[in-house]
Order: sequence, then C-alpha cells, then structure tokens
Amino acid sequence: MISSAGPQFVFAARLEDLRAAAGGCLTVRVGGHTLALFQHGNTIYAVDNRCPHMGFPLDRGTVKDGILTCHWHHARFDLASGGTFDLWADDARVYPTETRDGAIWVDIAPPANPRQHARDRLRDGLERDLPLVIAKSVIALLEGEGGDPVDPFCIGLEFGTTYRQAGWGQGLTILTCLMDILPYLNHDDRPRALYHGLAAVARDTAGRPPRFPVRPLPSLHADIATLRRWFRQLVEVRDAEGAERCLASAIRAGASGRQVADMLFAAATDHRYLTTGHVLDFTNKAFEALDIAGWEYAEPILTSLIPAYASAER
Repeated sequence: MISSAGPQFVFAARLEDLRAAAGGCLTVRVGGHTLALFQHGNTIYAVDNRCPHMGFPLDRGTVKDGILTCHWHHARFDLASGGTFDLWADDARVYPTETRDGAIWVDIAPPANPRQHARDRLRDGLERDLPLVIAKSVIALLEGEGGDPVDPFCIGLEFGTTYRQAGWGQGLTILTCLMDILPYLNHDDRPRALYHGLAAVARDTAGRPPRFPVRPLPSLHADIATLRRWFRQLVEVRDAEGAERCLASAIRAGASGRQVADMLFAAATDHRYLTTGHVLDFTNKAFEALDIAGWEYAEPILTSLIPAYASAER
C-alpha cells in the first residue's frame, strides 16, 4: 500500500548484518514497527513481521522463488508487494527500502486509506464466507473517531441483496436486528454484534446464485395508485418479475416511503400469514434497514423482497 504522506525513511540495519543473518532474514525494531528484512537476489525487502492472518512471526517463514511462506498456516505472499495468494490471510504490509553507504533505510510512512482496505477485505470475507476476515474488517472499520457502523452495515446490505437469487432472507434479517440494537450495547460489544450479522449474510449467500434485478418500466406514465393496483394483482398470480417491475417503477417515479410501504404491506396482508408470517417480518426489517441506510437503497433492498411475496405459502 502506498503512503498518503511523504516518505519517512529511517535507518533499519547494516547491510552486512543482514547478509550475516541466519536464513538471510534479520528482525529489526524501527519506529514502533517490528520488521523482517530479507535479501532475495540483489534486492532488500522489509515486511511487517506479523503474518496478517493470525500474527505468526514471518521471520520464521521461508522465501523461495520470491514467495514468502508463513509456516503456521502456510499462507503465501509475494515478497515484493506483500500480496497474498491465499485470500483468507490478507496482504502483508511491505515497506519501501533504500540502501545507502552499506546501510538499509526503510520508509515507515503510514499506508494510504486503511479504511478502504478494510472495506475491500470485508467484501472478500462476504464473498468467500470467511468469518475471521469479516471480524477483522469490522474491528478495523469501527475503531477510531471515524468508525461508523453504518458503513459496514451498508456493505452487508448491498452484498446480501445482490448475491442471493431468492432475495431478502434470514441473513439480512439478522444483520438488521443486530444493527437495531447496536446503540444500546456497550461500546466493546458493538463490533461483535455487527460481525455476527455480517457473518449471517455470508452464510446465507454462500453457494447461492446472484440476483439480477428487473428494470423499471421504460416509460413512467402510470400513477402510484395504478402501480399499487397492478402490483397486488401480479403478486396474487405469483408473477415475481412483473411485480418487481411495478415496485421498481414506483420507486423511480418518486413514490414516498409511506406510499411504497402501503404497496408492500397491502400485498403482504391480502392473505393471512404468508409463509407463517415471514413475508411480513422480512418487509418490516427491510424498512428498518432503510431507516438506517437511507432511502437511496430503497430499490435494491425492497425489490429483493419480491421472490418471497410471489412464492409464499398461502
């Protein structure tokens, strides 16, 4: 990762000490960082000595053909960039180096945009159902003054509504429930709650085909009352695509939250206890999610409910 600030080169070690070190690796403490220095070919590399997976010291690993292997769980890293070949491990941080008059200097400037890296890692964890990656990403996104739980919550919403063909399900319901109670939890318990919600989304989408949303009608000439009437008729005959197109059209036409809620709850109560009440519960939770995330998420979130409406037991 490239630093957002200017370079901050500091002395790390004498080149002769690295060459004399066993295994061609020397561990040094520089500016509060513990680094593993490696010489591979004619190039000097500096790597954060903690394996990003679970903290095993990388100076106890081995380098072969430019690949550094951690021997605890055998995570492998490109020595030059720190990029891992095993996405459950995360990329290792590497530090730029310079050799000056027989001395090794290392740039310890902080990396650029660590929060974006945590967001990217959260998506990796959701895509591959990796609980440890999800947990570490949530902690990174919530720590410090800029930590906002809405950020990872919205990432979970986007992922859950995109990568589950059956639409809104148990995972997104659990995520929203835990997000609802987050303000009432002790500060130290909030990352755990958010982690469990996001992990539920990952489990609920694992191995499932993605959902391809239906576009609104090409011309939004129908008024909201007409779209509401069509929507209920299409749900009644189990036409999921037609019902979704009506709902997406109403949202694009500027229907208010109250009008859209009226459309959905009217159809959800045309029959008692659709799928033993799950349809009504999911709809409730979807609107609670929008209260947190914002109405700009209305179309992907609310249209994800439609498969359950059309296939519900009556």
